[in-house]
Amino acid sequence: MTPTYPLPVESIREQLPSTRAAAYLNTGTAGPIPALTAAAMAEEARAELETGRIHPTGFGLLRERISALRAELAALVGAEPAAAALTQGTTAGMNIAVAGLDWKPGDEVVTTTQEHGGALLPLYVLHRRHGVKVSFADVGNGEAGRALEALGRAIRPGVKAVVLSHVLYTTGATLPLKEISDLAHAAGCLVIVDGAQSVGAIPVDAPSLGVDAYAFSGQKWLCGPESTGGLYIAPQALERFEPTFISFMGVDHDRYRWDDPSVLPVSPGAARFEFALPYRPSVCWERAQEVPGAEVLTPGGQLSGLIAVRVAGQDPVKTVERLAAEGVLIRMIPENGALRISTGFYNTPEEIDRTLQMIGS
Repeated sequence: MTPTYPLPVESIREQLPSTRAAAYLNTGTAGPIPALTAAAMAEEARAELETGRIHPTGFGLLRERISALRAELAALVGAEPAAAALTQGTTAGMNIAVAGLDWKPGDEVVTTTQEHGGALLPLYVLHRRHGVKVSFADVGNGEAGRALEALGRAIRPGVKAVVLSHVLYTTGATLPLKEISDLAHAAGCLVIVDGAQSVGAIPVDAPSLGVDAYAFSGQKWLCGPESTGGLYIAPQALERFEPTFISFMGVDHDRYRWDDPSVLPVSPGAARFEFALPYRPSVCWERAQEVPGAEVLTPGGQLSGLIAVRVAGQDPVKTVERLAAEGVLIRMIPENGALRISTGFYNTPEEIDRTLQMIGS
C-alpha cells in the first residue's frame, strides 16, 4: 500500500526507535537515528568487512554517491549542486568559510553575542593568527528589530565579514537574514552563516537570503550520522573563498598534474572545499507561557525548532537531570541559564505537555 503524506506521527516514530525510549526533545544537539539509516550503515560496514574497500569499481561508485548526496544537500538549502560541498558538520563548514578569506592584520569581523563556539572559535583563531578584530553586536534574545539595529550599528565599511547564526542556539530565535545580508552587502562585506539549528527545522533558501556562505549539519535536524554536513557557497562569492585544505575528492581530475605545483586544479564549484507536519514549536511556545514562573526567551514571531525557557528559582542543571531520570531529554544553555526544548516532527503534543508540566513542578 502506498503511504499517505504527511505520515501519522506514530508511523514516523516506528522508524525512530529512540523516540519511544524517551521523550526526545534535544534534537538541537543530535537528532534520532532512523532505523533505515542504521540499517544502511550496518550493511555498508558489513560489505567492507567481507569484501574489502579496494574493489576496482569502488572509487567510481563512491564518487557517484558523493555527487548524488551533494545534489540532495544542495536542494535542502535551495541551491544548485555546484554550489554545495560535503563537510564533516557545521563547525567544519564554518572553519572552511572563515579561513578561506584573505585576512590581514587590522581587518574586522562582526558577530553576535549569541553565537555557538562553532562560529566563534574560528574567529578567535583569526584574531590570534592574523590580528583580526572581532566585534560583537548585542542582539538580545534575537528579536528582529533589536538584531537589525545592533548589526546596523556594527556593520560599516571596512568590515570584511559578518558571521552569525540563522537560528540562535541559545534562544531558538530565527534572525532576519535577508535584511542582515542587505545591510552587510551595502557595506561591502560578506555574510557567513551557521545553519546548524535551521536546516531540517525550518525552510531554508540560501540564495534568496542573499548569504555568501551557509554551513549546516547532518546529525541534528536531518537525523543523520555524526560527522556529516554541507556548505553552500554563493556562486558570485566563490572566488572570494580560497581552499585552506584540500583532498583528492576536491579536485578536477581532468586537470590534475602530479609534477606541476603551479597548477591547483580545484573543482569548478563548491566541491573544491570537500574533504575526506503539525508545527510543534508553536505548540510548545504557546504552552510554555503557562508554566508558573517561566520566562520564554524565544521571540514568538521568529520560531524555529528550539524553545528556550528560564524558570525563576530553578537550577537548570538539576532540572535537566530530574527530567532525564523520568525519560525526558532536554538540555541547558550555559550562556543564559535556559532550558532548551527541541521540538521535531516526531514529537507528540502529549510529550510536550508532559515536559512542560515537569518543568513547572
